[in-house]
Amino acid sequence: LGLAALLQAGALRNLSRLELAGNGLLLLPAGMFAALPALRHLDLSNNSLVGLRNVSLGGLARLQSLDLSDNSLSALRNGTLAQLRGLPALRRVDLRRNAWVCDCAIEDLVSWLKESEQVEGKEALVCAYPEKMAGKALLKINASDLNCSVPVDLPSQLQTSYVFLGIVLALIGAIFLLVLYLNRKGIKKWMHNIRDACRDHMEGYHYRYEINADPRLTNLSSNSDV
Repeated sequence: LGLAALLQAGALRNLSRLELAGNGLLLLPAGMFAALPALRHLDLSNNSLVGLRNVSLGGLARLQSLDLSDNSLSALRNGTLAQLRGLPALRRVDLRRNAWVCDCAIEDLVSWLKESEQVEGKEALVCAYPEKMAGKALLKINASDLNCSVPVDLPSQLQTSYVFLGIVLALIGAIFLLVLYLNRKGIKKWMHNIRDACRDHMEGYHYRYEINADPRLTNLSSNSDV
């Protein structure tokens, strides 16, 4: 995107209004607005933006209005919301007509909407997905609607996994010992057969060794063959 490079180069540091509506933007390059300290109005409406994860708004201390309407935003993450909270001059944010997905990922946005006075027409923001939530106003969503379970801390999860693994290994060991016990006669017979086979093999080897070691026995064996 040539415009992004131009903006990042610092050639438009005195720019106060940036209109990027209707440009089919899907994602914005990281640091695209970092060199625009004088920017007051940013219009990103009527694009196809799916998120603002890479966008840095922290340097826009004079930004007064941000238009994100008519995009494909499904949620605004906590990092983006924190940046919006940190803009001292921000007075107007337009989020209308986006495809909000009302699952656990939208919880932070809902909380921010309920406390913020900057969002224009926030009463009109509604869920697009899932189907059971379609048309429901974001401001009327409660935690029970999203059915988000409280996350368990990682050490507890690991401890539970180790306990489960120990139980499984203990069961496998017990089953193995039980199989050995039930087949102890067969195993004992099998061990005897192996022992007898090894003994016969060693006796044959010992006999051949004695013949090879005694020349007289070797000659006797040769004469017997003749």
